[in-house]
Amino acid sequence: MAKFSISKDISIAKTMPSKYYLDEKYYNLSLQNIFLHSWQFIVLQSQMKNINTYPFIFLKNSINEPMVLTKSRKGIKCMSNVCTHRGSIICNKPSYMQSIRCPYHGRRFDLNGTLKNAPGFNNAKNFPSNDDNLPLYKIMESNKFIFVSIDSKINIQSIFKDIQLRLGWYPFDDLDFDENLSAMYNIDAHWSLYCENYLEGFHIPFIHKGLNDNIDIKSYQIKLFENGALQYTYSSKDNNNMNIPSSYIDAGENVYAYYYFIFPNIMLNFYKWGLSINIIEPISKNKTKVRFLSYPIAGNSQPININSSLDVVEKEDQKIIKSVQNGIRSQAYNRGRYAPDFEKGVHHFHRLISRYLS
Repeated sequence: MAKFSISKDISIAKTMPSKYYLDEKYYNLSLQNIFLHSWQFIVLQSQMKNINTYPFIFLKNSINEPMVLTKSRKGIKCMSNVCTHRGSIICNKPSYMQSIRCPYHGRRFDLNGTLKNAPGFNNAKNFPSNDDNLPLYKIMESNKFIFVSIDSKINIQSIFKDIQLRLGWYPFDDLDFDENLSAMYNIDAHWSLYCENYLEGFHIPFIHKGLNDNIDIKSYQIKLFENGALQYTYSSKDNNNMNIPSSYIDAGENVYAYYYFIFPNIMLNFYKWGLSINIIEPISKNKTKVRFLSYPIAGNSQPININSSLDVVEKEDQKIIKSVQNGIRSQAYNRGRYAPDFEKGVHHFHRLISRYLS
């Protein structure tokens, strides 16, 4: 079993060895021991306002599990999107319907996944059984987010408790998905490198000149959770702060943004203008898909094409991440050290990977 020795003491610890990023067996082990047990963000509740079936694929490029969200008077469920008769995909696009029907042989299920009609099976013995119903998956709804897990061994409750404490005032009901400003990127780099870059503010003055002008990097703070982290800094300009109301944590403070990381691959970024979400999806040991989702608050818009905007920062991040991917292949490099004041998030991330891999 894989276990990388990452000391609990960050002041003496060494970073993840390069073989973790380069060896196929560690990539495959990450899929089986981490991503298969992870919670993945699917949609905000508002995105199901006019539909009651929402098909999707759980981590399409790796786990590749077809699922469907359904909404009924009993609430929102998540179930397999594969017919229990011959394995056909049932739902192909979001829609509104009273039940779901397989297009192959007409087998029909209610919105809770229970088989209701099976043409051609009148003479089948011991039929139907529970095996003919659609398998259900675990679902978590919090602060209007809908998360799904196949086998939820990674506990993320403490992160959402903190979001409620700090952002209970945030207008979650007014967040609107902006398809035009959302994007997908394919990067020639290991998925972990993207997450590591996100989990430290150390690089900001060197890589993100525009962003660095907008924040007070000396105010950088990080809070670690069981399976995640929160990073935030104060704004250097009064018009960029979040205007946190009284009775909430950080009330009156000049907070620029809250950056929540949910292990292993979800990033929730709360700004004055709205929310951005990054979902980091493994494709192979040296290829990663980044899904960037934009949710402006009604009446606001995501800033673009300025030196501190997310589209510019994203390009800067991707450039340096690809540089690291090239560098870790070097025979001269194996592992480095952590900057104790700035890389607590990376250290925590590496220790989580080591824990779950073993």
